[in-house]
Amino acid sequence: MLILKKNTPFVADSYDQHTKQTLSSANFLKDLLEFSNMEKDNINEETIELLHPYLSFQTLDGQDIYTPEVAAKSSSALVGMAIWTAAMSDYHKQSKIVKPKLRLLEIKMGELKEAEANLAAAEAELKGVQELQARLRKTFEDAMAEKTRLSESAAKTRKKMD
Repeated sequence: MLILKKNTPFVADSYDQHTKQTLSSANFLKDLLEFSNMEKDNINEETIELLHPYLSFQTLDGQDIYTPEVAAKSSSALVGMAIWTAAMSDYHKQSKIVKPKLRLLEIKMGELKEAEANLAAAEAELKGVQELQARLRKTFEDAMAEKTRLSESAAKTRKKMD
């Protein structure tokens, strides 16, 4: 295979067999955008493994071939494809790190909601107890005031009797 004007060994070309019809489809760009927005989370390890030889392809002297700069020498549409496929591969690799954290976040958010509901119930109970305490304190203070008043009245009455 001739790439960058150098004979570079690589896998056999399968363009005519598999991709000519896909790439020439009128809905190709729409399908790519739909995949990017809706299906990118369904990329599996096998797909990334199959893309790896293309994404890491180098000339015999170690120059990367799958880059937008190299693709630009062939076609401006290929530049976008090179960027898109590399981005989908990077997205998959990063999502393997982020997805478990998002699941854990979802679990923790559920636990937080449950804890907040328990807290709200406990605060409502506390408010009820504080209101009861305030009523009892008021009753106690009224009773103590009455006792003091009665004690003073009794003391006055004793003085008069003596």
